[in-house]
Amino acid sequence: MHSRATRARHVVIVTRTMTSASQSPPSLPSIPQRVLLTHAVLVGLTPLIPIPFLDDVVKNAVERRLVKTIAKAHGRELEKKELKALTEEPSGNLLLAIGKGIALFPFKLIFKTVFLVLEVKAASDEASACYHRGLLFDLVLRSNALAPHGPRTPAEVRSAVHEVASGTEVSPLGRAVHGAFEGSRDALTAVGRALLARIGKGGKASRAAVETAVAETTDASDDALDGILSRMAAAVAEVPDAHFALLEKQLEERLGVPLRRRG
Repeated sequence: MHSRATRARHVVIVTRTMTSASQSPPSLPSIPQRVLLTHAVLVGLTPLIPIPFLDDVVKNAVERRLVKTIAKAHGRELEKKELKALTEEPSGNLLLAIGKGIALFPFKLIFKTVFLVLEVKAASDEASACYHRGLLFDLVLRSNALAPHGPRTPAEVRSAVHEVASGTEVSPLGRAVHGAFEGSRDALTAVGRALLARIGKGGKASRAAVETAVAETTDASDDALDGILSRMAAAVAEVPDAHFALLEKQLEERLGVPLRRRG
């Protein structure tokens, strides 16, 4: 089993020169920690978006991008139907709103103040859950458990991952993420404003506009985001390996398929 010190050396450096997927040990994520942490932060911001439907549209866009990124790290190009089955697809009402474009004009003044008073608990809970789901999905692909290379369908994988990750906001990692968010209020405000500004460029938030804004935010070189990621990485490094080992064991039992769990 990798020691906490070993894992700390892997995750504390959250720069663009982080360890590549091909260099990651089997018990660690196959993608850089920065990728997991950045997507987790953006999902964490979604409960704080005060615009009807837009919070769910942003969350879906972030999670779709994370799943596609993890799949690519394993040489998988997911088909649309696979991606739909692996992520939370918006409801019918939400899809209708997306199709028409979510009007942003009545809310443009809120953009200036919405992130000044953060509900840190809700934000950190969402971020923790996203991080856990990313780790578990990475394990599924690393273990070749997803069809057609393995026995489990995308729907079965999604159900198992979400079941195991549910309630993890009270886990050691959930508490660590909460502490990192508490110490990053100003930086979270800045990242939230930047994301909303990118979404609001065209006056309406179409699905394409949201996906573009999410991509630009995750790829941006931003001091505020880098500060959050550094706190998050330090917090993750302090979480006992036993926590992750337990989740991996639970996922293996839920799927009924041997997984390449940490030793």
